[in-house]
Amino acid sequence: MCDFKQRDYACGHRRWLAFRHCAEYIRTRRRNCATNVLEFEERPNDICGECKSCQQLSRAPWMSSFMSGLKLHH
Repeated sequence: MCDFKQRDYACGHRRWLAFRHCAEYIRTRRRNCATNVLEFEERPNDICGECKSCQQLSRAPWMSSFMSGLKLHH
């Protein structure tokens, strides 16, 4: 069984970080075993990397002019 840490972010996303893989995963690089969460971590002041990327993209100087140029068809 692979061992994981569960990390909960302020944005509501949850991530599982492997910190020890089972022998089958090491041999095959395929995980077919059950997820074994041994640690729980809350990050109440952090957002996940995916949300950080979205925030950075939305603050890009070219994004507002790009978005205003889009015409949405319904």
